This record gives sequence, structure tokens and C-alpha cells, in this order.
Amino acid sequence: MTTKEKILLESMKLFSVQGFTAVSVRTIAAAVGVRDSALYKHFKSKQEILEGIVEESKIRFLKKYQELEIEKMKFDDVVETCMKMFTFQMQDEWITMFRRLLMIEQFNSPQMAAIYKALFIEMPINRQKEIFQFLIEKKMMKDKNAEVMAMELYAPFFLYHTIEEPKERINPLLKKHVENFMEMYMEG
Repeated sequence: MTTKEKILLESMKLFSVQGFTAVSVRTIAAAVGVRDSALYKHFKSKQEILEGIVEESKIRFLKKYQELEIEKMKFDDVVETCMKMFTFQMQDEWITMFRRLLMIEQFNSPQMAAIYKALFIEMPINRQKEIFQFLIEKKMMKDKNAEVMAMELYAPFFLYHTIEEPKERINPLLKKHVENFMEMYMEG
């Protein structure tokens, strides 16, 4: 791991627990094991570190979403796809820390609130909407409002992003939720 990557990781760990404002550059440097001046060789400011974290998080999200090949999707793939994305958002250490950081900072920064909304609300709903529109066009799902269906499906997943819940308890419930949802909207 490069020093720059270590700075991002240690900053993420600190920000996701204490919040961006509460963490000093000196605290980050100590966590990384470098002097403050060495940190400034990689980032001009704490804000630039945060921007690096946001950029890395967006890259990780987009990479995961690109793995979903909508044009190859079948009706039966939706349950597995939903569970994979939920697992990614709940068990990927970086994404979990990023979500916590945004949840803390959304009340201090309109920019962080917008990023939280974009990545954890709009992106999943829009992606599911695309999948449902594709399945509706293929006559595999009932012809209903795809965006409303996406909101309906995603709501319990989003709810469980906000709390810590044992996966052994919640995963079977969410899987059943998706199965029930798909059965309700299945065509034929």
C-alpha cells in the first residue's frame, strides 16, 4: 500500500467514527505514522483528502454497478443481484466506512448530503428502475411504474443500511422480501 493510499484509508477510518470536522491533519499523520509535512506532500489539505475518499468511493460503486449486465438479466437474476449489492454495501469495509462518514457529515455539509443521496438512494433506485424497465419491455414483469417499484423494493435495504444488524438475521428476511416482491410483479 502506498503512503497516499494509507493516508486515504486511515483518514476514512477516523472520519467514519469521529466525523470530518473533528479530525485534525496531525491526527491523520499520527495514524499513518508520518509527520504532518509528509502528509502535505500527497494532499494539499484535509479537504483534498476527503475529496480523494469521495472519488475512490464513487469508483468502487461504479465498478460494482458495471458488473450488473442489465441486457443479460433474467427475471430470476433479480433476487441474487439485490442480495449481492446489499452484501457489497454492508460488508465491504471501505463502503461501510464511507456510508458512516456520509451519515455523520450530511448534517454539516450540503455537499456530503448530496453525495449520500446520490450514492445510497438515487444510484440504487435508478439502477433498479433500469432493470425493471428492461424486464417490463421483455414482458417478464407487469407494466407498472418502474421507479415506484424500485423505491418499493429498495426501501427495506436502505433502512438496514442505517443500523448494524446481524447478517444471519437480516439476509434471509431481505431475500424473502425480494422473492415476494418479484412474485407480486412477475408477469404471467
